[in-house]
Amino acid sequence: MNIYRLNPIDSGHACWLFSNEKDMVWACAPDPGSARSLVAAKTRISDHGEEPSPSPWEDEAVTSCILDPTMSLMRAGAVVRQDGSVVGN
Repeated sequence: MNIYRLNPIDSGHACWLFSNEKDMVWACAPDPGSARSLVAAKTRISDHGEEPSPSPWEDEAVTSCILDPTMSLMRAGAVVRQDGSVVGN
């Protein structure tokens, strides 16, 4: 399993209204797409509509997603904040 660092690059984008996390996080997933989807699932704020709200974590123009070889000891499917706390839902 790989660990990816996801970092906001367009903090002014409207899709941030649909995420309860707005700072850099790390995700343990097999590939970048899975890491983005994992963070989106764990941070999405529902707008109670029929269609899921867009997540900034899945948009390459809004957030970066880079393999981070300096991180270790995260379990698969985990999302962690900069302070080490786990993002969950």
